[in-house]
Amino acid sequence: MAGNDASTPTGGNDDAAPDDGAAEVEAEQPTASVEPASVEPASVEPASVEPASVEPGSVDSAAVDSAADEPTVEALDAVPGTDELDAVEVRNELAELKAENARLAGELQQVAAGAVTAPAKPRQRGRWFVSWALIVVGSLLVPVSVMSIWINRTITDTDRYVETVAPLIRDKDIQAAIEKRLQEALYQRVDLESEVQQVLPERAALLAAPITAGLKNLISEIVNRVVTSDKVAQLWVDANRIAQKQVVDVLTVSNGQKGVVTIDLTATLKEAQQQLAAAGVPFIGNVSVPEVKLDVLQSDALGKVQTAFGIFDKLAMILPWLTLAILGAGIAVAPDRRKGLVRASSGWVIASALLLVTIAIGRVMYLDALPSGASIPANTAFFNTISRFLRGSGRMVLVLGLVMLVVALVTGPSAPAVRLRLVVSRLFGAASSGVDRTGVDLGPVPAFVGRNLMLLRAAVGIGALVVFLLLGQPSAGAVLWIVLGALVVLAVVEVLGRAGLAAAAATAAPAAVGSSSAGDELSGNGGGDVVAAHAVEQS
Repeated sequence: MAGNDASTPTGGNDDAAPDDGAAEVEAEQPTASVEPASVEPASVEPASVEPASVEPGSVDSAAVDSAADEPTVEALDAVPGTDELDAVEVRNELAELKAENARLAGELQQVAAGAVTAPAKPRQRGRWFVSWALIVVGSLLVPVSVMSIWINRTITDTDRYVETVAPLIRDKDIQAAIEKRLQEALYQRVDLESEVQQVLPERAALLAAPITAGLKNLISEIVNRVVTSDKVAQLWVDANRIAQKQVVDVLTVSNGQKGVVTIDLTATLKEAQQQLAAAGVPFIGNVSVPEVKLDVLQSDALGKVQTAFGIFDKLAMILPWLTLAILGAGIAVAPDRRKGLVRASSGWVIASALLLVTIAIGRVMYLDALPSGASIPANTAFFNTISRFLRGSGRMVLVLGLVMLVVALVTGPSAPAVRLRLVVSRLFGAASSGVDRTGVDLGPVPAFVGRNLMLLRAAVGIGALVVFLLLGQPSAGAVLWIVLGALVVLAVVEVLGRAGLAAAAATAAPAAVGSSSAGDELSGNGGGDVVAAHAVEQS
């Protein structure tokens, strides 16, 4: 058929225009020399265009536009000997090559334009300087804020102070110090050996020493029973309620009585005297009971911090919020807020660690400054008990700062952070796939979680913060449990959310295919080639 058409005379009619240049193609070369397979996609190598090798200004717009100068579909339609199926394949391959060339040409233009017109980053030294200054000031205020809260809640609050020191009456060192002080007060009033010698006959005078020793042992046992009794425990609470005023004066007021806190044991000594008389111990019942006091906090070094502690107490209500505001401002001013958060968290952690170190050093200095004759074990127990909240708060703040630092680092662009997030994402993906494979019907829960994923994440964070605030005085362990619980809830939310999103995507896929098929039917012959190319690409 092609040869017959070529030999047919035209009759010299110049007005008859050839159809899309087909006559010229047929006149210049035989039909058999044109094969559809001669257009090979492999002849165009996308990798031969390397955007990285383009220098600024080296990309000419004419050269880029020439990439799109490919044989047209109409020219291929004029090639004799190609059937409809081969033509569709050629069109598909040609469309893919043109799309790839267009993409690479666009990348070339973007690289060239970026290399030439990329503006230099403005200097941010001023903002970083302000950010650093605010972060340093805020970090230094972290331990000061903790100490101010400790003074306000533990020292100046009478009920909390009594609640803090009440267990000390069960401490062995405190009990030993009280027993020693009561016996010393009794023996200052009564000379037992002299009293025993007066009642013994002259020939039994040698028995005065062992009898006196036996009486002292009996007195020690009875005093120990008195000190460890519940009645004396209540007397201890009452005495410390009175002594709390002295503690406030020692730590916050310069009144000349520096570093001395005493607990009145007179009522305890009276109770011991009554118990001794009831047990038949002679020489004790008629003795007038003196005023007896136990020094539990005594160090002249404490007087050096009275002014500072007094200021901390007055600022206890605003200093913590001021500290958070300063640190927040340092983060907000930073050009890179994530880096600002990293630095603020680091300063928070360092300051909290310094607070714990300062408490440990202060304990050693306090014990070294005790006057001679003071009970080191009793003072150690008292110092540890009264500073328990301070040490616990320091550890809690340290853990909180570490949590913020870890969050800031994990969400950053560093390679370890990216790898960690990738691993976690894959684990969540595997878990959500496992939920689908179990076949358990969770109802509308996954779909709801998938639609409200961001909202639920924020709700988990807010819930953890509310729990932290409701605890009042959370410990470091409580902070860790709150963080762990929040992470578990977030993991569940992520797994359910991904399962819901996957189910929604699977439901939407058949609808998309159906709409594509409907488009094929409505397109008719005019768009058949494009639809066929799309179908080949999808297959």
